Amino acid sequence: MSTRAFDLSNLPGIGQYVRRYARTGLRADIAAIAITALACYAAVAWPTIAYLLLLTAVATNIWRLGALRALVISLGVIALLFAFFIPTSDKTLFARVFKDVPHVVFFFLIVGLVSAATEVLRRARAEAEIHVLELNSLNANLAQQMEEVRALSENLSSANEALEDALVDAERTAARANALQEVTAAMSVANTTADIATALLTRGLHTVQATRGHLVLIEDGHVTQVIGAVGRPDDKELMQLYSSGDDSLPILQATRERKSVWLRSAEEYDACFVGLGAAVTDAADVGAHLALPLIHADKVVGGVAFDFAFCPATHATDELFTSLLAQATADALQRARSYDEERAARQTAEFMSHAREQVLGVVAHDLRNPLNLLGMTTQLLAEPDLAPERRQATIAISTRAVQRMNRLIGDLLDIVRLETGHLSLKLGRSDVNHLLTETTDAFEARASAQGISLVSTLAPAGTVVQADEERVLQLMDNLVGNALKFTPSGGRVSIGGYVGDGELRVAVTDTGPGIAEEQRSRLFDRFWQARGTDRRGLGLGLAIAKGIAEAHGGRLWVDSTVGEGSTFSLQYPSRAECVF
Repeated sequence: MSTRAFDLSNLPGIGQYVRRYARTGLRADIAAIAITALACYAAVAWPTIAYLLLLTAVATNIWRLGALRALVISLGVIALLFAFFIPTSDKTLFARVFKDVPHVVFFFLIVGLVSAATEVLRRARAEAEIHVLELNSLNANLAQQMEEVRALSENLSSANEALEDALVDAERTAARANALQEVTAAMSVANTTADIATALLTRGLHTVQATRGHLVLIEDGHVTQVIGAVGRPDDKELMQLYSSGDDSLPILQATRERKSVWLRSAEEYDACFVGLGAAVTDAADVGAHLALPLIHADKVVGGVAFDFAFCPATHATDELFTSLLAQATADALQRARSYDEERAARQTAEFMSHAREQVLGVVAHDLRNPLNLLGMTTQLLAEPDLAPERRQATIAISTRAVQRMNRLIGDLLDIVRLETGHLSLKLGRSDVNHLLTETTDAFEARASAQGISLVSTLAPAGTVVQADEERVLQLMDNLVGNALKFTPSGGRVSIGGYVGDGELRVAVTDTGPGIAEEQRSRLFDRFWQARGTDRRGLGLGLAIAKGIAEAHGGRLWVDSTVGEGSTFSLQYPSRAECVF
């Protein structure tokens, strides 16, 4: 027969059981012993209700400990008490209650029934407690699930709202994209900057939900032209504002920093455009102002500004939309400007071609006359019997014809030199009054013959200028000759020199018909004449005069009033080394 050694590995488990029993089971067993003991002594004291007392004790123990454990403890305590602790007289008294076997059997039967019933109740209670715990757990799970459902419902509601907002934004973005496409399509077929301004400030203004706006051209950081404006200020008022030199204006700031500039209140707008006055700006109906630079090929070509009745909330799509609109406008504007320049160049080329044809005709005519005259005088001079006086007069006529041809050819050569930048100057110190006197003397006879008064006003004595004397005389001859050409008999032509602020100004004034404003911009163009049918020269004199003035570092311009006359002014800047 084999034996098995005691397994020491079970000792930790036994110790844990003992400690757990000492904390919980021992107290319950002691309480059961005490209850049973009290019931026994009470049964001895009141033997008539001994059954009830003992049954109550046993039932209580079964309820607390379970049937088996309670019966063992209860019966064991009763047996021990009757065996060792209850006096004999009390035992006799107690024995009367259990005087025969039927009473004992009946007692134990009652105990068994009570035990069974109590055990059933105890188990039912335990199961009920388990069900309660399960129900509580289910309730907790249900509450958690309800919370999750509520959170899910809130998330779903938020998602629905976000989806609705996204749909609204998508529809708004699609509508603005369509509007942008319409604006860009309109600008793509525009051939002039004015057409682009019309497209931008009608459809584009509505697209960005602005109330008014304007479009400007910019060169070297300065506004050169307001090509379109809707609302107040108008284009003239805006041009006046941009010409004031105020670099803080939104469009100038936007083009300088190459980013959009917002004025988000009427107060900012009013402070910015205060120079125009409240009657012009109408700041009360402006809630915001947006200025955008127009950049093409990394070059600022213009700027656009929009006024809004209220300050709009700007999102990423709004910024993108305005950037795309500005880029499309810049591209269209540059294309239109290139088209305008090409068209102007083509018109100029056509004009120059036509002018050259006319000039060639004039040159042929003007050269033919002195050549014919020269041929006739040569034939006269060949006659041996020509009188000496007649011969001298014929020689003088030939000389004037040659001089006229030389002047004509010289003007053509000077124009070529000016165009190629090869006009040479022989600078030296020239007395201004000497130049004025030379010019007056040269034209005095012609002026007298035409019945025109020629007056000279000298500069302060000792006024000297660093210049090419022959070229300056040529310039002044052209100006005075031009004045005499268009001044009627009885009129007046004056030439004078004036000194002020370190500069010299020579002015030639006539009382001719004057020059219309639309003709002044082309007055100094070569081969151009104010009157297309005028054949008094090639139309080169003023162009040559302007070239000579600029070659000296000076400036030539005209002031004229139709019906009163014109004044041509030659100005030498201080760097021209004027000595006074």
